[in-house]
Amino acid sequence: MAIAPPPSLTVDICIATYRRPAQLATLLAALAHHGGASVRCRIIVIDNDAGGSARAAAASAAGATPVLYQIEPCQNIALARNRALALCTADYVAFIDDDEIPHPHWLHALLACARRYQADAVFGPVHALLPPQAPAWLRACYRKPPRRTGSPVVWGGAGNVLLRRAALGPAPWFDPHFGLTGGEDTEFFHRLHLQQRRLVWCEAAAASEPVSPVRRQPGWLRRRAFRSGQVYYRVFVRRYSRGARALWFGGKVVQLVGGLALAPLLRLASYRAFMTLTLRLAGTAGQLSRCLSRRDFEEYHARRYQ
Repeated sequence: MAIAPPPSLTVDICIATYRRPAQLATLLAALAHHGGASVRCRIIVIDNDAGGSARAAAASAAGATPVLYQIEPCQNIALARNRALALCTADYVAFIDDDEIPHPHWLHALLACARRYQADAVFGPVHALLPPQAPAWLRACYRKPPRRTGSPVVWGGAGNVLLRRAALGPAPWFDPHFGLTGGEDTEFFHRLHLQQRRLVWCEAAAASEPVSPVRRQPGWLRRRAFRSGQVYYRVFVRRYSRGARALWFGGKVVQLVGGLALAPLLRLASYRAFMTLTLRLAGTAGQLSRCLSRRDFEEYHARRYQ
């Protein structure tokens, strides 16, 4: 992208972290190469571990980019992200996850896209890094088709995003009710969309994320799909009218029953197709479960990290 960011632009790069000191250290080393003469950066690390497990990694970060480290003792990813935003003073705010690595021109691509499209938020792709021997079904689960740069977005994640700070509005930003379930970013950015903020995509502003062994297991993938289904209901379906929700519910029941009937045949014919179907069914089950109950799957509860 040919458009360069304006001079003397400031960016606060925010990282919410929880018990991943090695991955955080790798990310901080990569971020030391971003910024430059035309962009002044600061890194804000919010440690959501009351024990301060990220303190050493933040303190040892080398480079010209200053690092501000604080602890959010209440385990809640929304509170951690809100603490980071409360500390921001720059023109723009970027969020990146603690287990990701930005590509070399990541930040400048985000800034150039924001300027070109007059965007309030710019999202970039996060490419999954799988081992060479990963099976085809697993690669299909993590494959994401490319999207056109500048295309509008109605929701997004906080793993790779740039925000114009003036467009954020008053606190609180991320909803703490999503703090242990995840989806606080989906809800927040969709809320910005409903407030007529301009959200766009930037294919060039990429980051990479190594996929850990546990996240390559079918059970974990189905649990993530179930949780994502619950989030979808909480963010989108709850806004439907009563009549629309009734129609939606009937359609989802039919979809679930039909998919369960088809699953055994697909298991014999194609494991890749079987996995695709069961992940969709897990998402549908998550949506229906949240419609029938207020009980949420707390994916980010501390007990799951023991």
